[in-house]
Amino acid sequence: MRTILDADVLALKGATEASFVLGKGLTSFANFTRVGVSTLSKYASGSEEFRDNVIPVDIAVEADRRAGSPIIIGEAARQLGYGLSPLVGQAEGRPVTEAAALRVLHEANDVSRAIVEAIADGKVDALDRKKIAQETREAIRALQEVLAGLEGAE
Repeated sequence: MRTILDADVLALKGATEASFVLGKGLTSFANFTRVGVSTLSKYASGSEEFRDNVIPVDIAVEADRRAGSPIIIGEAARQLGYGLSPLVGQAEGRPVTEAAALRVLHEANDVSRAIVEAIADGKVDALDRKKIAQETREAIRALQEVLAGLEGAE
């Protein structure tokens, strides 16, 4: 009997889609992995037909590398009750600059705008949640880059 819940599978699929988006799309990513676009699409699909098509760990690692942060692996760790943090000395960040501050501000504004748009009609639907989650992941990534720049400077 499987112990992973359907909601957990959907969360992994959502993280997979977010990783693909942050990594410049699954079409370009297909050139760097062992499976094609249609298979990658099934890994991110929440439809009942592809519910059992969950991304294998090696492809998840490749996708997260391309995305620049452990989105899929982080979700898996969260489901197991763990969190992730960069190893000391391994953080390869950009220097902390005004551009980094502006990127954080821009991404945070995108999250805010997505939330406001979602609640405008009084109902937050699946598409709204997907958009908010995507914008939130992009904001988290911008903040992680700032942290990596700070920790990499030690």
